[in-house]
Amino acid sequence: MLPLLAERTSRHLERSPKSPKYLCLRDAIIELIVEGHLGEGTRLPTEQALAETLPVSLGTIQKALRELVESGELHRRRRLGTFVAGGDHRREITTPAFHFIRPDGARVRMVFIHLLKRERVLRPGAWSRILGECTSGYVHLVRQDRIDGAFDCHTEIYLRTDMASALLEAETEALEHESILPLLETQGRVTLSHAENHLRMVRLPKAVAKVMLSSQDTSTLFGLRLETFYRLEDGTTVAWQVMHIPSNDYSLSLSTGLR
Repeated sequence: MLPLLAERTSRHLERSPKSPKYLCLRDAIIELIVEGHLGEGTRLPTEQALAETLPVSLGTIQKALRELVESGELHRRRRLGTFVAGGDHRREITTPAFHFIRPDGARVRMVFIHLLKRERVLRPGAWSRILGECTSGYVHLVRQDRIDGAFDCHTEIYLRTDMASALLEAETEALEHESILPLLETQGRVTLSHAENHLRMVRLPKAVAKVMLSSQDTSTLFGLRLETFYRLEDGTTVAWQVMHIPSNDYSLSLSTGLR
């Protein structure tokens, strides 16, 4: 396993020379988990053994492992070592409507989703004007999305219940390991055609800023508001997503096509 991890780490370092080295190592480890080379319960070599083999320092290794433990990919057992955790480790969130770009130009592939709220909304609001009248109400999801381990975004999603009621009963883990697009198509049994993105600079709502930036003064913070409207071929909007993004060094690539 060590030679393969060293090879993958070197590849990531070459592809993204300006990215922090611990992110390159983290991405390499997640790749091996996704591909099955590091199965559930596998014990990783000691940090010292990794440092002797990998083209990064001990401090870089410790930082990468710490982040993977915090995100749930790995877990530590006192006096026994670090192990691959159970569960679905596929973390490349499939969102063709947009994606983040690192400062060095590399595409971000690791997004860690934490579901904060899930509810059925029956009252009217902006969502009913955008999605149209739905007698069965609307599905409302609130998430905290950690982008590349660098910063957190606050995401709210509204969907028509008549097309997405299955999301109310879906396992939380499913909602934390996938974007809205494939969930709508598999759980809601709909086929999305295209998306429309609206992006503008805003003052971050205080409640949103507190979730993303709990340790900072959130009274006058600015960021981006990205609205994405997911539509069927006939133009019907079935999902409305609002993502608040704090100021950061990353960029966004937007697209209307979903295929």
